[in-house]
Amino acid sequence: IADTDTLRTLPPREFHEGFAEIIKHAAIRDPQMLATPFDLDGIAPLIARNVAIKAAIVAEDEFETKGLRALLNFGHTIGHGIENAAGYGRLLHGEAISLGLVAACRLSVEKSGLPQAAADQILAALARHNLPQTVPVDISTESILAALRKDKKFHAGAIRFVLLRNLGDAFVSDAVSIGDIERAIECLR
Repeated sequence: IADTDTLRTLPPREFHEGFAEIIKHAAIRDPQMLATPFDLDGIAPLIARNVAIKAAIVAEDEFETKGLRALLNFGHTIGHGIENAAGYGRLLHGEAISLGLVAACRLSVEKSGLPQAAADQILAALARHNLPQTVPVDISTESILAALRKDKKFHAGAIRFVLLRNLGDAFVSDAVSIGDIERAIECLR
């Protein structure tokens, strides 16, 4: 059950941070959502689209054997590192994921040929929700990298990183190095 009326009770910051996940779903599976107005008047169909995307991916890879479910981690590798390094409560989850999405877009442009115009659509959607695109200066790259090394997506020292070839075309890559991630974090400053 999604009682969309309860969303009207949220402070603006909390309401908007939830859109980081919607923007992620748009990026990996349904780019038309990037053009959808994200407001309370049209929220019910938008929520339904997002639940359907997540459910379809999980159903296709219920036991995480195909690597498809990992697509839901787009923006989350670096985002979780930033969230952890920031400390509990400093950044809302969606704010940290927004930063991860910015970095993942940059890496997608560099590593998999995502057109810059496509990356710009994602960045514009984040901006419409006042989601951050720069990391606070006092959160060091070293602390973010230390948090990343504990992440489940680092398997036996290998990095499984979700990139986009184009909007709606996500894949898991092993071509992203820790040096690439470090540079992407530095570009968030």
